[in-house]
Amino acid sequence: MPTVMVADIGGTSSRFILYEALPEVQLVVGQKAPGALVFQKTYPNENVATFSFQVSSFLEDADLVEPPETACIAVAGPVIANRVVMTNRAWVIDGAEIEEMFSITSVRLVNDFVAAGYGLLTLDIDAECAMLQAGDRQEGAPIGCIGSGTGLGETFLTCPVGGEVYDAWPTEGGHSEMAPRDDLEYDLIKYIKKTHETNRVSVERVASGTGLVNVYNFLVETFPERVDKAVHEELQAAGDQKGAVISKNSTVPGSICEQVMEIWATHYGAEAGVMGLRCIPTGGLFIAGGMTHKNLRMLEARGEDSPFMKGFHDKGRVSGLLKAVPMYAVLVEDIGLRGAHFVAYRLYRRHHEDENKKHHLKKVVALSATSVLALAVVSAAVGAAVARAVFRRK
Repeated sequence: MPTVMVADIGGTSSRFILYEALPEVQLVVGQKAPGALVFQKTYPNENVATFSFQVSSFLEDADLVEPPETACIAVAGPVIANRVVMTNRAWVIDGAEIEEMFSITSVRLVNDFVAAGYGLLTLDIDAECAMLQAGDRQEGAPIGCIGSGTGLGETFLTCPVGGEVYDAWPTEGGHSEMAPRDDLEYDLIKYIKKTHETNRVSVERVASGTGLVNVYNFLVETFPERVDKAVHEELQAAGDQKGAVISKNSTVPGSICEQVMEIWATHYGAEAGVMGLRCIPTGGLFIAGGMTHKNLRMLEARGEDSPFMKGFHDKGRVSGLLKAVPMYAVLVEDIGLRGAHFVAYRLYRRHHEDENKKHHLKKVVALSATSVLALAVVSAAVGAAVARAVFRRK
C-alpha cells in the first residue's frame, strides 16, 4: 500500500503521521486530503542530535514494507531552498538529504504557517468557520491568513490565472512594526522596548499569546491600584499558560484583563487590515490560530463595533477598500497538519501522473516503432511485387 508522510516539527517535539495514498482519488478543495490514517507517533526532541534520527525511528516503528512515496515536513522557521536551520534546536533539515537517506521520492519542507495556508483549502467554510464579514468573494482571487497563537503567523495564497490550484507563500509579517494608537500605547511601546532591550516593537509583541503577558505586565505597572490580587497570583503560578488566565478573567468589566484583551483584539484586527491592504484577499481573509476561536467574542462584529473589527477597518482614506474582503474566523486548530497532508498528497498525485505519462509515452514510442517496422515490411513487400511485375513484362 503506497503511503505519504506528514510531519510537524516544533522545538520540543516531532509529530509524524502516515496516510494511505490513493492513486485514483483527486484532491478536492473544501475537503481533507484523501487517505485513511495508517500510523502516527510523537517523539520528544530533547537529547536527539539530528532530525534524521527522528525520521528513522518513526519509519522503524511504523514497520513499513516500502518507504513513503512523498512527504511534507512543516517546521517553525524560515525555509530556504527546501532546507531549514532550526533556531531553537541545533538541527539542519534538508529535503534532498531526507529523500536520499530514506528513498522517498519527493520531500517538501514548508514553514508551519504556510502549512496552515494550505490547510485553508481543506476547510468546509460553512461548518468550520464563522463569518466575520461577508464581503464580495471572488473565485481565484488571493487568499490571506493571519493567526494569533504563541506568536503571530501570516501567509497568503495565489492561484494562476485560469488555474485551479492555489499555492501558499511564506511571510514574516507578524514581525512588522506595531503602530501605537494613543498615549497609553506609546507608553506600552516604551515599556516593551525597555523590558525586551530592543529599539523596535513588532506587532507580535502585542497581538499574540506572549503579547498578552507583555500588555498585562505593563498595565499592572501603570495602574497598580487596579490589580486583582487573586487573579495576579493565579497568573504568576500559571507558567506558560498565563495568556489563558488573562483570557479567562477578561469578562470582568473594567478589569485589567479586559483591557489587555481589548488591546490584543484591536491590534490583531489592525494587522489583519494591513494584510487586507497588502494583497486585497477577495478570495477570503481567514483569521486562524489558537487564540481566535477561544476569544471569538472579541472578534465578532457588533455592527463593526468589536475591538477587532474597529482595528480592521480603521485605515483612514482606504478603509472602504476592506469592506469588499470576505473574512472568516477559523474554528478548528488542525489546519497546519491538514495543510501538510494536502501538500504531501499533491506531491504524490503529481508524481503518479508523471509516471503514468512516462508509461504512456513509452507505449506510444513502442507502438510507433512497431508501426514503422510494419510500414517498412509492407513497403518492402510492395516494392518486391512491383519489381516482379516489371520483370515479367520484360
